[in-house]
Amino acid sequence: MNEAIFELETITPLFMAGADQATAEIRAPSFRGPMRYWQRALVGGLVGTDTEALRKVAIEENTVFGATDTGSVVRVRIPRQLPAQHKAQLPEFKRESYGRPGSGKDYLLWSMERSGGGPKPRKYFPTGTSFPLILSARGGNEAIFQKGIAAFWLLTHLGGIGARSRRCAGSLQVTGNSQLAGSIASFLFDIPEDPLALCTGLGSGIQTARSLYGYAALPLKDANFDVLSSNTCRIWILLPGKKLWDTENLAMRYIGASLREYRASKPIQDRKIFGLPLTGVSGKRLSSPLLLRLTKLQGERYVGIAVVFKTNALGLKTSDYTLIEQWITQYFPNALEVEL
Repeated sequence: MNEAIFELETITPLFMAGADQATAEIRAPSFRGPMRYWQRALVGGLVGTDTEALRKVAIEENTVFGATDTGSVVRVRIPRQLPAQHKAQLPEFKRESYGRPGSGKDYLLWSMERSGGGPKPRKYFPTGTSFPLILSARGGNEAIFQKGIAAFWLLTHLGGIGARSRRCAGSLQVTGNSQLAGSIASFLFDIPEDPLALCTGLGSGIQTARSLYGYAALPLKDANFDVLSSNTCRIWILLPGKKLWDTENLAMRYIGASLREYRASKPIQDRKIFGLPLTGVSGKRLSSPLLLRLTKLQGERYVGIAVVFKTNALGLKTSDYTLIEQWITQYFPNALEVEL
């Protein structure tokens, strides 16, 4: 059996629970869903998003992660649960709309102050929490194992897990204390030295992941769902200026405050591009196309990562996403863009 044991660390607060929402719990199924999402984004960026392309995406997904009638070749396991004291942490943030002066971090995580319709703050795993995760592939299938590793690499470098993961919560990073069985040397999990190394590493890692599927990438003009393609996705490394953030708290405060200020300056109808529902705006539910996370560099320094997926959801056009891109250029003029 191909197997890799990763030691993960929470870079930002992680809100995750099982059937008991009152208890924080690290769960393997909560990784499988996001890994499937990133695999779909990867393959869709290669084959397209029309009906025939979606069939190819489904075949690739089922081959790696299984379907209702077939088991998953790639397994995700959490070998041990964290001690009880890690489950008693309560949020320190306050929801600004309740009349209290929230910080930028509060703005990003406001919905975690209340859960179940009452004043019950969600419990969470705080920054710096470490835990192991095991990825393996049945039958010694190296090719499928590599594809599972690729999905995991994308998740831990571009996304997050748990509640509010699109707003910096649940950012995870491999610490480097990992035990690898099988060949995954093509994917680097080292902590980046600086923003430029991170930017370069993200671009090369995406190219490596694409190479596993053997498709000649199509020049997509638009997309029906989130895909990693140069015309339908943009990825930036968010930098505060000459000096990088020293803590995740400072990074989330700045990113959240800038997003709040920018959105407040726009007419409410324009703000729907950041996601629905929105008070005062009609329309179906729309997940935010802006995914935000943090990454820790060597020397305990932090940067943000912003991923924007441009889709045709609810009749949106590629040009509609300019409003999000302008937030990047206005508040992060030194941002580095990852080449796709």
